[in-house]
Amino acid sequence: MKTPIFLLAAAAILPTQAFAARTQDPQEVMGLDLNACARPTWPAEALAQRVSGKTTVEVQIGEQGLVTEARVLASSGRADLDAAALAGIRRCVFHAVLATGLAPTGWLKTQFVWVPGGPPAPAPQDQTPFIRTKALADGGDPFAQNLLGTWYERGTYVKADPAQAAAWYLLAAQGGNAWAQNNLGVLYSRGAGVPRDLKQAADWYAKAAEQGHTWAEANLASAYQRGTMGAADIDKALYWLTRSAEGGLAFAQVRLGLLRMQRAHTDDERAAAAAWIARAAAQNYAPGSYYLGRSFELGLGNAQDLAQAEALYRKSLQNSGGRAETALGMLLENGRAGVADQDGAATLYRKATQWRYPLAYYRYGLILEQRGETDLAAAVFRQGAELGNCEATVKYAALRQAQGTTAADAPVVDWQQRARSCATRLALPPQL
Repeated sequence: MKTPIFLLAAAAILPTQAFAARTQDPQEVMGLDLNACARPTWPAEALAQRVSGKTTVEVQIGEQGLVTEARVLASSGRADLDAAALAGIRRCVFHAVLATGLAPTGWLKTQFVWVPGGPPAPAPQDQTPFIRTKALADGGDPFAQNLLGTWYERGTYVKADPAQAAAWYLLAAQGGNAWAQNNLGVLYSRGAGVPRDLKQAADWYAKAAEQGHTWAEANLASAYQRGTMGAADIDKALYWLTRSAEGGLAFAQVRLGLLRMQRAHTDDERAAAAAWIARAAAQNYAPGSYYLGRSFELGLGNAQDLAQAEALYRKSLQNSGGRAETALGMLLENGRAGVADQDGAATLYRKATQWRYPLAYYRYGLILEQRGETDLAAAVFRQGAELGNCEATVKYAALRQAQGTTAADAPVVDWQQRARSCATRLALPPQL
């Protein structure tokens, strides 16, 4: 029996162990619940110090799927990481474990692997680049001021300090540095080191965009699309997004293609939208490959070609937040791109749950239901519903109604009402 493992990069968790499709062993199905849980919070000091470690914990699950007891079986060597692991797992609700009908069954194990993200910091004893850059920044060099700001933001050479980063970005931005203007806008949009102020952020994006900074152009487009600059203005959003895409930014090329696809009324307009996405895919940008695959699968902007769609999905596996895994799984499950492979589809859906992709829970729930594992399927549908998937919501509501509910499962959430609210959304035509 294998222990589910969580891998944490910065503040994220990626479960690495999938369970066998036909088992209902509580230890094995625990992985599905862990994937659906909110991510534990990285202790700030441990993250700043780039500490790694592994915390193995054991839990007991009560009758409602709640953690009744939790303890550290093997310490990471840091009390704060161990405490964060315990606090995180205590917030989980183990619907899948409960669905096996064997809980509570004593102690279940999982492991949190704490791995700080990003490149390693330079050796602390080598401060020469920082000293030289600081001298230039103090002398009023906007390029050095912006570079110093990025170091304070990222914790390079110095302890991360977003307020100091913002101060240096401001000096550089006032000196006309477009990178600093965009960077300062990002801090204002996040509320990092400065009060959150979307209008201020947009104003700085605009200054950088006027100088041709491609990320600032894309950020300014988002501001116009959301209405941060006043009333939403899609035409201005398209203008700035087009400038950014023409500048070669793959992120903007995908967003421009999707926005134009939403507004397209003719085949020529859809083809033009798909062409922008293709430019991003040509740069090996994973979201570009995924959305181009959707274009070929649905026949939107490109002639339908399921083999091409499959190839593009495979190209973007592990880098699409679970979308490519789910889309490829649906092709394999239905045999639309060749021979049907339900087991292969199930594996892909389980992998997609590592990114908490809601549709993956619905698709995997369907496979479980077809295999007669109705209780476990219901638990998986509920996980998808709680993550916002309408298909899973409708399915879970129907199963609850068919099976009836117990007093312990009283309708704190009105699933029937949620299902009715989803009906309109499910009736809409498919989009990329």
